[in-house]
Amino acid sequence: MSFWRERPGLAGGIDKEGSRAVELLSIGFGSVEFGTVTPQPVPGQQPGHNPGVDALVARLAGIHQIAGGCRIGVSLGAGPDVTPDTLAAAWLAGQRAAWPVADYLCFNLSARAYQPLLAAQHTGALKRAIAAVVYEREQLRLITGRQVTVSLKFPLAFAGREALVGMGLDALIAVLPEDETRLSALRQFASSCQGGPTLIAVGGMRSTADVSAVLAAGAEGIQVHGAFVDHGADCLPALLAGMHEFLATARRR
Repeated sequence: MSFWRERPGLAGGIDKEGSRAVELLSIGFGSVEFGTVTPQPVPGQQPGHNPGVDALVARLAGIHQIAGGCRIGVSLGAGPDVTPDTLAAAWLAGQRAAWPVADYLCFNLSARAYQPLLAAQHTGALKRAIAAVVYEREQLRLITGRQVTVSLKFPLAFAGREALVGMGLDALIAVLPEDETRLSALRQFASSCQGGPTLIAVGGMRSTADVSAVLAAGAEGIQVHGAFVDHGADCLPALLAGMHEFLATARRR
């Protein structure tokens, strides 16, 4: 999964329907995450907001031919009526649908609508859902021959984050808090991830110094959202400079 370490990734939420895929994949990010989408379209919202995973997959079909090495991610949600007991089924439906077009899948628990699923009383259901998608990953790899990375996105403040490390996920995408604890919390969690899933950080990185500090705290890669919303492709040089600055400092040690 070296693509996480090579270049910044663009987080989900920018293009939920795939209508900007050609543009976004050509900017220079190492990966672009589309979605979040759910197994079924969410009614009553503006077109393109959440068209459902099948519509997104149809848009992304064949897009690898023009992606230029940029990895394609699909962020998967579970729908507005999800319960702890139905989470696994919703995730599996999205996983199976998105598998043919994705280089990585991101099961999204960072959105406000899904954060109740992180409550302590739902720990068992959450573990069962993660175990289900990890098992399905192996089955789909055998059936299709495709190696698709399976990741989970969650708030770094999640009290049960340590338990995620040993659950067989390929990557963990931690949404950093917007306060002075962000680097210390990331550093602490990164120590738990050593030898385990790839740790990706997202949130609040807008400058070269921001990126370098997050990588120094133990993240193995980064995603950005707000910086792109504010500055478009012009955000990329500063982000790349932060990655290069960190690598140069690491080599001198």
